[in-house]
Amino acid sequence: MAKELYYSPEMDRLTPKEQELLDKDVKLTKRAVLLSAKVNGKRYATRNAHAKAFGYVRGKFIPVKNNAGDISELLQGNNLGVIIRYSHPNFFTLKNGPEYPLYGCSVKIYNKNLPVSARFPLVNLPVFITNSVSKFLNIHINANRFFISRGKIYGLSFLKIPGLVLAGLSLFWDRQILSILRNTLRVLDIEKIFIATYAYHSVGCYRLGDKVVKIRLKPTKHKNTPEEPLMDQTQKLFEYFSAEELGLDFQVQVGTTERKTPVNNLLKIWSERSAKFVTVGRIVLPKQDISEYRRMAYENLSFNPFENADELKPVGRMQKVRQKIYNASIAARQHYNQTANVKNKK
Repeated sequence: MAKELYYSPEMDRLTPKEQELLDKDVKLTKRAVLLSAKVNGKRYATRNAHAKAFGYVRGKFIPVKNNAGDISELLQGNNLGVIIRYSHPNFFTLKNGPEYPLYGCSVKIYNKNLPVSARFPLVNLPVFITNSVSKFLNIHINANRFFISRGKIYGLSFLKIPGLVLAGLSLFWDRQILSILRNTLRVLDIEKIFIATYAYHSVGCYRLGDKVVKIRLKPTKHKNTPEEPLMDQTQKLFEYFSAEELGLDFQVQVGTTERKTPVNNLLKIWSERSAKFVTVGRIVLPKQDISEYRRMAYENLSFNPFENADELKPVGRMQKVRQKIYNASIAARQHYNQTANVKNKK
């Protein structure tokens, strides 16, 4: 019988120094979100990352039972719906036009009969920039400072650039520099295609019951769309779903051992020789008019995976960092948008 990797709280533990940096970053994240409407020229506060949504799509989730895990049991039923948000990872809501094809696909699976759901933010590149929590936090702290300065005295924001650059350069003084360079080449190798036809992956691990898994969302049924380097992904999503449906497999890799499937090495892709992908659900996104989802109710949706039940929560030290940042960002954004909405109605 194949070995399986099981969750332990030790996988999430931070050092006191990392916790100190995280507390500092959380405060800056709140300030950045509260200034985001001004910086991005919106009437509402935007997300601290993946600020720009290309579109939302709704569909159904069909559980597939197997030994890897049973989504229907964890979400207490088979009548499951899904909402997907396609996005770009930038802090800023860039105008339509050229953007580097690093994209996000956030998935919310919900029970239509009960107030039970699970959220999974996924990306089209399955690796991270560093395994060092401290280095990541220093980069994020300086990025937040730069963003905040754009919302205050715009012309002086350039003074924050050296700190951001130095924090980024610290990655290249890392003992894992070869892995970082290899993943940089992976980034440069991404070609721009229709956003809904990429395979999307979790950044790091999740629990699936007591097991530790990585997640992949793989398109299985879609109409081929030609590559257009300058395509407008928002318009392409609208055009596609006005005429076609999309099928996707929701898959997991079940961890086997810490050596072969490490939880806290986000620079490494798990080999399929050690952990094969298993389909635990199928998503059907039918033909629909997605323009009706361009409302504040959708912009305010939370795709925070730390709101999941314990058996579906993220796992790992970097995920523990993201938990506090997610929670701070969502609380500040929803508070600002609710307050702004009340003012607009008066």
